[in-house]
Amino acid sequence: MQSGYEIGLYRPELLSEVVMLLNDFWGGDYDHNVSYFQWKYHDNPYSDRALGIVALQKGRVVGFRGYFASKWHIPEQDRRFLILGPGDTYVDPEHRMAGLSVKMGGRAMEEFESGYQVFFNTSASQKSLPGYLRMGFVPLADKTFLKRYNIVNLFFKKYFLTEKKRAEASEGRIKFGTFGDIIVSEDPRPEEMSSVICDRKTDGNMITLFQNEKFFHWRFNNRKNRYIFYYLRKENIIKGYVVILISDNNWNGYIVDYAESCDRALKKILRYIIQNNHVDMLTILNVSLNESFYESLKDIGFRADNLMAKREIKKHGIFPFLIRPVKSHCIENDWFIEGLDIRAIRNWNIKWICHDAF
Repeated sequence: MQSGYEIGLYRPELLSEVVMLLNDFWGGDYDHNVSYFQWKYHDNPYSDRALGIVALQKGRVVGFRGYFASKWHIPEQDRRFLILGPGDTYVDPEHRMAGLSVKMGGRAMEEFESGYQVFFNTSASQKSLPGYLRMGFVPLADKTFLKRYNIVNLFFKKYFLTEKKRAEASEGRIKFGTFGDIIVSEDPRPEEMSSVICDRKTDGNMITLFQNEKFFHWRFNNRKNRYIFYYLRKENIIKGYVVILISDNNWNGYIVDYAESCDRALKKILRYIIQNNHVDMLTILNVSLNESFYESLKDIGFRADNLMAKREIKKHGIFPFLIRPVKSHCIENDWFIEGLDIRAIRNWNIKWICHDAF
C-alpha cells in the first residue's frame, strides 16, 4: 500500500471497472470500448494475458496503465524479441497529483522484466513526457510528418461546406474493386501482405516490426479505426500494398503501413489514391523512410514544411518517441540488442502501424 493506494497487476475481473474509467479517456460508448479493450489487450497474440497495471483505492479502480505487446526482429541476425508500448494511461481526476502514473510505470518494470526487452512509447504528450523522463525513458526521434494535399479543396471543404455537406461529399468517394493493376479493399490479405514483407528489399540489420500472417490477421481487427487496403498486382501476384486509416469525412488518410517487393509499387499506389481524390490529405510518419521512398514521396508532393504541417506543429507541438529497457535498474549493456544501440534511430525501422492507436 502506498498513501492509501494499492498498485497491482490488471486482472480480467476488473475489465468492466477499467473500461468505465477509460470511457472518459477514449470517448464513445461503453460496449464499443469493451470490444476495443478486448481486441487490444486480451486478444493480443504476443502476450499470454492482458498486460496492464491498476491503481486501487479501497478495492476500486482509480488508475490504469496498459501495455501493448508487439514482436520485433533483426532480420539479418534472425533475432526476435517482444516490445511493450506503454499507452492508455488514465487516472481518475479525484486521484491525480498522487504520482499514480509513475508508480504504475515503476510496477510495470518489475512485473514485465522477464518476458520483454524494451519499452517503446509512441504517444508521449506535453502532460505525459515529464513523467516518462523521470522513469528513465530517453528520446529516440521526434515524431514528424510529411503531408500532401490540395490547399484549395481543403479550405473550401472546411470553411464553405456544412458538416452534412462534407459528409455527403465524402460518401462514395472511395470505389472498391479492381482497377487495372490496383485493388482497393476494406479487407486485409494476411498471406499476400506477409509475402510482400518477406520479399521486400530492406536493411536486414535494423530493429523491425515482425509482420507475418498472424500479425495481419489480428492487427487490423481494430474496430476503432477504418482502414482501406490498396494492393498493386503484377501477373496475379501482390507486389506492394499501402494501408491508410481514414478520418471522418475522408479529411485525412494516415499511411499506417506499407511495403513493396518491386520498385515503384508504393509510388504507383499513392499516385492512384491522389488522382482519384480518395482523401483530402495524406499523412505519413517522417521517420525511418529510406532514401528511395523519401524521394518518391517528394516527387508526388509530400512535404514536411507545408502550411498544414506547420499548423499541426503549432497546434500540437512535436514530441519524441521514447525508449527504455524493461528493467527497474538499467546498466549500459541493457541498451543494446545484438550490438545495436536502441537509443539510436538509425538502428530502427519504424512505421505508424507500430503505434498502438493506429
